[in-house]
Amino acid sequence: MKPENEIAEPFFSIGVTTYNRKEMLKECLGSILAQTFIDYEVIVGNDYTEEKLSTDMFGINDNRIKFVNYPRNLGEVGNMNALLSMSHGKYFIWTADDDMYSPIFFETVFRSLKKFGSTSCIFTSFTKDNSYLETTKINDTKIQHLAGKEFLQRYLSRSIKLLGSYAFFKKNYLQRIGGIKKLGDGFGPYSDNLLAIKAGVLEKVIFIDAPLVFFRRHAESLSSSSGDIHALSSAQEELLVESIDIFKSEGLIEDFNSNLFFLLKWCMKDYFVFYIKRVVIRTGKLRWGNLIKYILFVWKYIKMLSKERLRIHDR
Repeated sequence: MKPENEIAEPFFSIGVTTYNRKEMLKECLGSILAQTFIDYEVIVGNDYTEEKLSTDMFGINDNRIKFVNYPRNLGEVGNMNALLSMSHGKYFIWTADDDMYSPIFFETVFRSLKKFGSTSCIFTSFTKDNSYLETTKINDTKIQHLAGKEFLQRYLSRSIKLLGSYAFFKKNYLQRIGGIKKLGDGFGPYSDNLLAIKAGVLEKVIFIDAPLVFFRRHAESLSSSSGDIHALSSAQEELLVESIDIFKSEGLIEDFNSNLFFLLKWCMKDYFVFYIKRVVIRTGKLRWGNLIKYILFVWKYIKMLSKERLRIHDR
């Protein structure tokens, strides 16, 4: 079903980042147009300056969808924040051109807000295969209302599975926290993790424990192709600095050690998997300098754990 007139202030805004992947983008937009909830707008930010995109190019006749062709490349995070600034909806979500949605995604998020009331963040689980298409109904028990503190603990311990930027956020909340922030000196991993960690200070977070997002992994995706180990470690450094400030917030300080422990464990696992797959296997070399530097980096935060434990105990 398509509305006859453009929706000036839609309930949802979807910001789609794209860069020279028209076939995947077509599938992504198809999954959005198949939504059972129709009160939304879609803004596609085209960061590939060599080719302009339009609705006609994709055979789309729907005035809820708008293409923006940038005169210069903004980079992924720049594109994401530009889309946020152009949006009109009450709630906003980002997606990349290579990912897709279950047809009941928007409807389920709207239903969760009707059930629990307004909140700044609604997160959902995801899948890396097309099983999301099989999800046609969500039981209410899968829609959970969590205090920010509990949400953070469950996220960092990985007892819940989500992607931080693939959530619906109140637009004014995202504006208040400065949108999404690029971390590190390279391809910018962990920006989405920081969004989820920031939600830990909120009074209420909604989590939908169902795979409503299809996160497609493929050879062309930046997360799969980059071998820049410095980009990863520098992003981890900034993530830890930002997160420690959050962990020391009122209401979270008592969980400082456990939160930092789980985040360090997450970072270390990512680093060594990345190092083995992207550096050792690809180059056939074990670069001890990188490993020693990283171990010293981690040791600094391990020492912080014991110091903070003593400080909290002495209160």
